[in-house]
Amino acid sequence: MATVDIAPGAPGFGWWRTRRGAAFDVVLALAVTLVPVVLWLLAAWVSPLLPPGGTTGQLAIQLQDLSFAALLGHLAGSAFDLALVARRRFPVVVALVVVAAEAFGHATLLGLMIALYTVAAHGTSRALLAGVALLAAVAGLKPWNWTDVPSTAELYLVLGFTGVMVVVAVVLPIVLGLYMNARRGLMASLRERAKRLEREQTLLARQVRTEERTRIAREMHDVVAHRVSLMVVHAGALEMKPDREPATVAEAASRIADIGRQALGELRQAIGVLKVDNVEDSAPLAPQPTLDDLAELVEQSRSAGVPVDFRVEGRRRLANVAERTAYRIVQEGLTNVHKHAFGARTEISLRFLPDRLEVSVRNDAPRRSSGIDLPSGGHGLAGLRERLTLVGGEFESGPSGGGFRIVARIPIAVPAG
Repeated sequence: MATVDIAPGAPGFGWWRTRRGAAFDVVLALAVTLVPVVLWLLAAWVSPLLPPGGTTGQLAIQLQDLSFAALLGHLAGSAFDLALVARRRFPVVVALVVVAAEAFGHATLLGLMIALYTVAAHGTSRALLAGVALLAAVAGLKPWNWTDVPSTAELYLVLGFTGVMVVVAVVLPIVLGLYMNARRGLMASLRERAKRLEREQTLLARQVRTEERTRIAREMHDVVAHRVSLMVVHAGALEMKPDREPATVAEAASRIADIGRQALGELRQAIGVLKVDNVEDSAPLAPQPTLDDLAELVEQSRSAGVPVDFRVEGRRRLANVAERTAYRIVQEGLTNVHKHAFGARTEISLRFLPDRLEVSVRNDAPRRSSGIDLPSGGHGLAGLRERLTLVGGEFESGPSGGGFRIVARIPIAVPAG
């Protein structure tokens, strides 16, 4: 059993520095010191009550020999037990003082037991604890008094009785002190572990919140940026040519309203997910976009005046999360065309290879300015990189032939989690 070294000011042992702890040690030291006095007073009170003659008469004579000088002698002898006041500040020193006093009959057995318990309970090193225990055992046995034993039989009797007393007064207090020290060490370890787990849980919760905020921001951007850019493009076209036929204006207004309703529906769905406490108990969510929705997405851009060439090569075989990622890539690519290259010829290709899907969105240089100012925060491409990282894919973007190109490679087998 390893000892735990606990400094006087360390948590778990610093309580003795308080007034209550100091008062307890003072009361304990006085109580141990005054035990002989209490016994002497009891003897003095009982002495006159013993009948003369026989064994009780001899005991009465011995008790009558107790005098005030004997009382002072007992007080002077047990005064060494007052050192217990500092037992927790200087446990080894106090134990050595009490052991030395016990060797010459100037300390009580109870004081010795308390001193040894304190040494063991305070995490004293094994070597020092063993030395103090050995000295205490020698002081308890008092081998220098064995020469006064008249016979071998009585010597064995004295040795047996003294050995039992040594076990009771030396071994048991030390074992109890070691147990208390180990228990304090275990409790300190459990407290530290609980604090560490609490810190880890706090960091984990913070990380989860950060990731959730990032995901929500990414979804909001995907929903708002594309739909709103289409609405701005259609509205800008009406603004540039206000003299259009009423039927054309009505058709454009209807298209803007449809796009706005779609944006509101997707936003309402995203916000609804945030409000429910239990996703399993919430109302069914609208289906997430997949490759089946790309045709409608492309048609909306075409109707806004963007010439889009869309083609698919290979056999379709993707998980839902991968299809949703592919949809968002095309969506963001078209959004960038609306913002920065309106009217430029755009090519969208999906190539299903044996181990991956390759998505490419490329636009030529813009032929003319649309006259529509659409702000850009630069979050779209960063969001695409995050999406591709989540599914174990690759992402590239950059200028291409005067225009711009984004390429994403999505693995057929999406990693779990």
